[in-house]
Amino acid sequence: MVADTVIGIIGGSGVYDIKGLENTEWKKVESPFGAPSDEYLVGEFRGQKT
Repeated sequence: MVADTVIGIIGGSGVYDIKGLENTEWKKVESPFGAPSDEYLVGEFRGQKT
């Protein structure tokens, strides 16, 4: 069984408008280190989970 590959993009204020990012959804995440400062934006870029 092969795990799905997910691409991560780390950025600042400009990351909210990535050309070509489709099927976007904001997700709230938690970690053992606490919550991040914002929700994660997930979607697909050229068919790849991002």
